[in-house]
Amino acid sequence: MKNCKLFQGITQEEIDKMMTCAKARVIELGKDEYVFRQGDVPQNMYLLLEGSVMIAKDYLSGKRNVLFLVYAKDVLGEMFLFSDEKQYWYDAITNEKCRLLEIPWKFFYGFCHNACGKHQLIVKNMLEIQSGKNFMMTKKLYLLSGKTLRERISMWILDQAGAGDRLLLNMNREELADYLGTTRPSLSRELMNMQEDGLIDVSRSRILINDREELEQYSG
Repeated sequence: MKNCKLFQGITQEEIDKMMTCAKARVIELGKDEYVFRQGDVPQNMYLLLEGSVMIAKDYLSGKRNVLFLVYAKDVLGEMFLFSDEKQYWYDAITNEKCRLLEIPWKFFYGFCHNACGKHQLIVKNMLEIQSGKNFMMTKKLYLLSGKTLRERISMWILDQAGAGDRLLLNMNREELADYLGTTRPSLSRELMNMQEDGLIDVSRSRILINDREELEQYSG
């Protein structure tokens, strides 16, 4: 756990002492189980030790909006820690078998008698994590500003690939379609169109950029 951003600058011995004080516990969940559901009352923050979790908003119509994915060594549920929200407004759903450290919120509001010298540091680390998640949500809003599906796909590809020309897909087609605000058939059709136009090469697990300049034109 000492390699997680939440515990940056804190030794394993200090972590163990603080987590004992916090009454934290490790939980294990199978694939497609809920860490928490929208509408639940927030009481804990979670550190993902193994696996991956999808953060999504479900609607009564059955539509799902995938907000982002959480991977091992990252946290979830932290956005509600210092807010006035009384309920989760999204779901946290496991993509695979997961192990999580469940930390009661009251730990962050008080002082740990076993390692109080590091308590302020863990709160500082938490605020930095929250800032990163806010940036991630800002990027999602920017992505959805694309007027056409091709624009949104181009923005997403360029963001994920960075300075390189290859990206490995960390979502399946259904999840990516939800993330981009479209349907799976529409996404598959447009990816094929972009491949036929020479912009990209698509396989099941990766996308290669063939014409970055043209993609940048579509990304505004």
